[in-house]
Amino acid sequence: MSMMEKLGAAKEKAALREFEVTITETLEKKVTVMAGDRLEAEQIVNDEWDDSVHILDDSHFIRAEFKAAPVKAERLFDNER
Repeated sequence: MSMMEKLGAAKEKAALREFEVTITETLEKKVTVMAGDRLEAEQIVNDEWDDSVHILDDSHFIRAEFKAAPVKAERLFDNER
């Protein structure tokens, strides 16, 4: 690598900032139940899910989202503002 290439690489690295990226995966499964109303139906399935009746796995994958936010530098001293 030439000196100019090294200098260019160093400048590029100096311009880089640190980011924290949150990955959110969404799984979805439809379940049919008999219930008196919508809230009861949701409660039945929620209880069944708590009891591991409904297990969601990679076959239920529908999307992934990626959101980046800059990592903020921590203050070294309390009086820095």
